[in-house]
Parts: sequence; structure tokens; C-alpha cells
Amino acid sequence: MITRVSALEFLRPTSNGRTGPALAVCEHPSGTEIDIVLKYSEGCDQKEINLASEVISACLAADLGLPVPEPFIVQMDAEFVASVPDSYSEFRGKLAKSNPIAFGSKHITGQYSAWAGGNYVTEKLLPCAAAIFAFDGITQNPDRREGNPNCLVKGDDVRVIDHELAFRHNLVLFWKAPWVIGGLRDLEQAGAHIFRPGLRGRVIDFGAIRDTWQGLSDARISDYGSAVPVEWSTATNFVETALELIKNARDNIDACILEIQRVLR
Repeated sequence: MITRVSALEFLRPTSNGRTGPALAVCEHPSGTEIDIVLKYSEGCDQKEINLASEVISACLAADLGLPVPEPFIVQMDAEFVASVPDSYSEFRGKLAKSNPIAFGSKHITGQYSAWAGGNYVTEKLLPCAAAIFAFDGITQNPDRREGNPNCLVKGDDVRVIDHELAFRHNLVLFWKAPWVIGGLRDLEQAGAHIFRPGLRGRVIDFGAIRDTWQGLSDARISDYGSAVPVEWSTATNFVETALELIKNARDNIDACILEIQRVLR
């Protein structure tokens, strides 16, 4: 489901990101070169688990029609790591300690900027913003909040990025599923999600959201797990837990939507 590419050249660290991502030139199997935002295990709190979350989230988001950058599995060999300039020795050290298989996403260009408080959910953006809000709620992604939007915008066009913290529900005491009343109560907090203020009080057609979630087959969801590299074996249990949440949410999507609507009242 996700193309594997080879890292060729380290360009520079990106300007932001809690995981310390970097921009690298990678070789596509077709022989072409592509600029990719690289995330490596040593930059993540839960290492391969965070990378697996990125893979599963990217696969799911794409099937739901959400605007995510194209994902990649990135092979980092010793020659690539050694080629990192001395001026970025800290990154070179982290890459050397990392799993040689990393996660990457296509570098977005073209005057996109981070979503800010002055941005508005227009009528054209409304269906997409609602679908993203539902996706974040269901996957338990807490990281699209004020101050850390993980959303790039250009006019009515958005791209959502950084999903390494999704599917952490098994770490939450007294966790409630998103199809249970109160399961999304955290999204009711001020600033918890960048789109909530712009969605509240709006007329939202949840039919398309329902249809895309219901259209996910068991086989397709299993494919998400198969897309996680075998080299990330420490994430095996996490992957199973994440896929189970997706399947259960699909089977209870009407109840999920009711909880989303409650949060947006």
C-alpha cells in the first residue's frame, strides 16, 4: 500500500516538529528523486510505535478521502547516515541509532502555511473539516490543537500531517470509546481541536462520513497492518489494537457520529 524508497541525501532539519523531522532526497523505485519529510524512530517517544501510527493513519485517511501527503517507507542505509554533514551531527547521531526503516511523507510545497487562529472554515472547506474532526476523534488523535495545528492551508485547500500520537487509547485510564456518550469529551475543551470552533452550530451532512467509514472492509483494514514494515516488530501489539479500534468504530459509526454531533453542539 505504501511505496518503499531509499534515502539518498540529507538536506536539512525541518523548521518545526516535536519529533525532529528532516528533509531528505529519496529515490523512488521508478528511478526518480523526490523530497520527503523523514521521521525516524530515535526522534519519537515510542519509536517504532509512533512510526506505525503514522503508517496506519495515512492508509486510513487516504481511504476516507482526507487530504494527507503521500506516505512512504524510507530505507536509510549506513552510507546515507554517514553522509549527513558535520553541521548536523546531532541528527546524524540520532539517525545512526534509529531503526534503518523510517517513515516519510512527500514534502509539501506551494505557499502553504500552518493553520492559525485567523483561518476560517468556509462553506467549501466545511465537509473536509468535519471529516477530519471525525477522523481525529475516532482515532483518538489529540494533536490537531491550537498552538500545534498539524494542518497546512492555502485558501480552501488543506493538508493534515503528523499522526504519531493517534491510537493511544490503550494508555488512557477509564477510556471511553468514541461511540459511547462522553467518549469524545476531551474535544470539548477550549483549543483541543482547530476545527471545532468553525464547525459548531453549522449544518453538517454526515452522510459522506458515514458512507466512507462503512465502506472499509475487514480485508482493507488488515492491509493497513500489512503496510507496517516487519522491521518494526516492537509495534506488533500496537498495530493489532489500532486495527481493532478502526473496525469497531466502523461497526459503530452511527453512534460515533452521534457523539461527534454532541461535541459540536
